[in-house]
Amino acid sequence: MNAKYSYLNLFPSLAHTFDIDEFNKLQNDLIDQVYKLKNQDPDGHIISNRKGWQSKSFSLNFDGDVIHTTILDVLKSFPVIKNTTQMVTTAWINVNFPGAYNIRHSHPESNLSGVLWVKCPKDSGKIEFFNSKNFETYTEINSYIKEFKDRNLIHEVYWFEPREGRMIIFPSYLEHQVTENKSSEDRISISFNINLTNFRTGRST
Repeated sequence: MNAKYSYLNLFPSLAHTFDIDEFNKLQNDLIDQVYKLKNQDPDGHIISNRKGWQSKSFSLNFDGDVIHTTILDVLKSFPVIKNTTQMVTTAWINVNFPGAYNIRHSHPESNLSGVLWVKCPKDSGKIEFFNSKNFETYTEINSYIKEFKDRNLIHEVYWFEPREGRMIIFPSYLEHQVTENKSSEDRISISFNINLTNFRTGRST
């Protein structure tokens, strides 16, 4: 008996990627501002970071600061977000020294989360995402052939190698971690959370 086969990938978790043009023109200003803020608050804040420095969170606004402006300018160009949707964004800075990493966590009080990689030497740590349905789908995932899993991104864990000037945005419910910085230099990133509100209804979108 012959049977025609097809499939539909239902309910994906979307990761959005932005690559900033001519990022090298911004990079040094961003790095200088990061270390300026670090020097003002050397103790920082400890949440998921281990052996590194993390700033306290701050609301993003167009106040001329290069960190604020860079992230907000990219978010303004988010092509698939409706223009009636307001994005309220808070951010924090991560400096992962050699040997530093971030433990597995999620961001439960927001809708979307993201990271902008500012400085990431080779082997300075990648971001790993965990399938939110690992428990329910473990046997199913491991029953598929490798080519099918790779083509449809059906994995227990998926990782991104950091790239300077790249921003990724993902659902805040996705658990993730940053692996150890095995380079001899600092790894710098700016993370942020986005809360979405519909202008016309006042309700969360």
